[in-house]
Amino acid sequence: MTKLRSISKATDPAPSKGRGFSRVDRSGFTLVEICIAMGLCMLLLGIATLSFTGLQDEARLKRSASEIESTARLTLQQAVMEQRLIALALDGSLAGDGGQVQVKRVGDKAFRKAGKGENWEFSPSGICEPIEVRVTNSGGVIELAFDPLTACAVRKSVIVNS
Repeated sequence: MTKLRSISKATDPAPSKGRGFSRVDRSGFTLVEICIAMGLCMLLLGIATLSFTGLQDEARLKRSASEIESTARLTLQQAVMEQRLIALALDGSLAGDGGQVQVKRVGDKAFRKAGKGENWEFSPSGICEPIEVRVTNSGGVIELAFDPLTACAVRKSVIVNS
């Protein structure tokens, strides 16, 4: 019987001091600590979401740039294979959804809006007209300068709106 009492006395809480509350040893977090941790998690989640959205816009712009470049190369190949002059329309078809196309031809000092019916010519001799293209849409701006011999973009610039 004494053994039993000594065990029960060892697990009893320490005697109370002050107002009559007994001090009980509890493990865990307080409500304030939990709220602070949740607030920090929400802040990190918000930052990650904004960063991810910017990455998606940048990927969309780079995809548009590569589509324009591959269209130019394919058009040049088609002109050589068919031995005829092929014109690629610049009046908005390159911009995709809701975009605006601006061009800068040899001799132009600045980009200007592509006029209605304005074309980019690819000759059967394997040379395309040297041109710079700027596509602007809600995600940002793409600028491409094309090499007249290969129809490949020699300068690329992608600017994402954030």
